[in-house]
Amino acid sequence: MYALTALAVLSGVAAVAYHIGSRRSQAELAAMQEEMDRLMAAEKDAAIVKRVSQQMEDIAYQQKAISDQQRDRAEEQSILATQSAARAEMESRAARAAEVKANAAADLAERERANAERQQEIAVEQRDEATHAKNVADTLNRRTQARTLAVSSMVRREANEPEVADLLAYASWYFLKNNRGNTYYADTFKSLTLATDGVSRYRLREGGSVNAIARVPGRNGQCVAVSNYGEVEWLSASGSGSDAGVRITSKSLLFNPAYDFRDVTVQGGKILALSHGGPLCVLDFQGGLEVVDLPEDDYFKLVPSGNRLLVAARQSLGWYADGALTGRVALDKPLSTLVDRGGVICLFYEDGTYAEMDAAGRITAKAPLVNYVVTAACYDPSNECLLLGVKDGTVYPVNKYNRVMETLAAHKSRCMSITMLDAVIITGGYDKTSYIWSMDNLLYESGLGFREELEAEHVGKRVVNEKEIPTEWLVPVDYTFDGWTLAVCGDADGKSVWIGTSAGNVMLLNSSVDDMAHQLHRKLKRNLTQQEWTRYVGVAIPYMTFK
Repeated sequence: MYALTALAVLSGVAAVAYHIGSRRSQAELAAMQEEMDRLMAAEKDAAIVKRVSQQMEDIAYQQKAISDQQRDRAEEQSILATQSAARAEMESRAARAAEVKANAAADLAERERANAERQQEIAVEQRDEATHAKNVADTLNRRTQARTLAVSSMVRREANEPEVADLLAYASWYFLKNNRGNTYYADTFKSLTLATDGVSRYRLREGGSVNAIARVPGRNGQCVAVSNYGEVEWLSASGSGSDAGVRITSKSLLFNPAYDFRDVTVQGGKILALSHGGPLCVLDFQGGLEVVDLPEDDYFKLVPSGNRLLVAARQSLGWYADGALTGRVALDKPLSTLVDRGGVICLFYEDGTYAEMDAAGRITAKAPLVNYVVTAACYDPSNECLLLGVKDGTVYPVNKYNRVMETLAAHKSRCMSITMLDAVIITGGYDKTSYIWSMDNLLYESGLGFREELEAEHVGKRVVNEKEIPTEWLVPVDYTFDGWTLAVCGDADGKSVWIGTSAGNVMLLNSSVDDMAHQLHRKLKRNLTQQEWTRYVGVAIPYMTFK
């Protein structure tokens, strides 16, 4: 029993213990299960981590492989870059060497180009020089030929061959005109004068010395001439300045040997003639006469100034108005001549001094315009040019700034009279000669032309164009007459001049060489034949026609 009890107790205890152990085991088992679960979860996590790590490792290996590949590629690229850099350096060196060679070649090419251009310039210069030399030679040849033709023209005219003489005279002018020659070359001028009857003559009825001539304003080919024998004649030229065969006719307005006329002017439709000791004779063209007595003096000049008239004696001046002499002024020394210069009266004295008188009659001494005794003076308002002829025969053109433009070595003795028609100066003197100067033909020392000289206050260093063929030096046309050429006066036509001499002759001379050439051209009946051309002109100048 006991045993059963003990067994029962033991069984109970065992059961209890079992139950306790079972519960503990279960608890441990649960703990172990929990631990197992935890471990399994951890194992799973570890496996996952392992797998992730493996994957990461794989990725790392892949990245390493990629990195190794990139490194290898980078190394390859570095090697390539190094090789490229080396190649680039070599190419750079080659390029620099090529550039140096190119620059050297460019410099050589530039030098060769500059040398070629210089050679071309030299060739052009030589060609231009050759052309210029040929042009100069041709020009000078034609100028020389022109002079020969002028002489031949006058010879043929004396041989009674007028047609050939006319053609040669025209050819002479043509060659000079078109080769910058002096168309006022004396023989050319005279040959044209003969061809066009360019000089017409008239002798005063009483043959007194023609001391003064005045144009008739507005009437071409008309003038009034006065003499020391008391003659006042009204001259008219038919066909003046246009046709050949000009004829001068005269109407005597006054003849009184008691009068010694020294000057004459036409003003307000009246003719005013001044006698040496007085009186002043006022005439009209119908023969009416008014004699104005003057105080006794040595009268020699009438000077129109605007609408007034200045009456000049050697040592006194007075204004003529309404039949009387007013405002008379005595001078302290004798005058040699005087002229109106745009409202200012220029007074030239016999001792070489100079003064000016204004409109109010005030006389002011001035520095002489030239250092010589002025014996003839003329003022041309269109050019604002003052012309001064002096005692030794020289003529000085003076511009508006009182600058002497040139020295014209004209007469061999005293210059007595001067006039100007455009750019042509005509002078007369005691050497029985009249000179005709074309100022446009003059080669001035300044290098300027006549029109420029008129406007030049100062002249600097001469500028010369070496390539330009210069105009010929001006040699004036000279006409010698049978007496002193005491009076020259431009006609109203602007191209003809009246000339009076001490022998009582009056000439009307066409002073325009171009006008005479144009007249002659209209007169020509034919051209030179080829045979005549060869004979007179030669073979060096190609044949040409003028008709």
